[in-house]
Amino acid sequence: MVPLSLEVFLGTLEDFNRTIRPMQALAAIFGILALWVVLKPQQMSGRLVGLVLASSWVSTGLFYHLGVFAELNFWDYPIGVLFVLQGLCLFFIGALMSWIKVSSTQILSYRAGLALGLYALAGAPLIGLMSGRGWAEVGYFASSPGPTIVFTIGVLLMVSGRGLALVWPVPLIAALAVTILGVTFGIYEDAAVFPLAVIALVMHLRDRSLQNTG
Repeated sequence: MVPLSLEVFLGTLEDFNRTIRPMQALAAIFGILALWVVLKPQQMSGRLVGLVLASSWVSTGLFYHLGVFAELNFWDYPIGVLFVLQGLCLFFIGALMSWIKVSSTQILSYRAGLALGLYALAGAPLIGLMSGRGWAEVGYFASSPGPTIVFTIGVLLMVSGRGLALVWPVPLIAALAVTILGVTFGIYEDAAVFPLAVIALVMHLRDRSLQNTG
């Protein structure tokens, strides 16, 4: 059960988005940059990807969950803490230790990951706008949980390296919370987050299995 109404949720989200504007556009630019360096690997690609993902989770946890919605919904406290911890884990694995490895490939999961990344940056907000909500009543990458989760699982399908198993559980847990809210309020792009996360995890596990038997 979600302890707030749709009107309160959308009103709070609108105030939040207007307050942080134009950070949504800046975050999208960094998201596109992260996808670009995965598509065109460079020497520092793994560190840059780790930094972009880490900052997106920390900012969403601190500002969206703990800074705003925790006052309306108790569950945003633990979820916000999980987001911050996930961001720190991504920073350690990617930006600090450079364990995230980027290599261009044409396997199905790689292409699916790219599609999820682009969907998170543009597709999900567009669905919200097509549903009749204003630009400030939809979620964006690095400031709202849904797009941040989907973008992250997309990137995880496109990279490899040590420690990545550590960064899958939190997106799945957070995705379930987002989907419950999306189903409750009829927010289609949020309702799809958990199913997308599960599909991505299955593809990731399939790739790991093929690598281990190859």
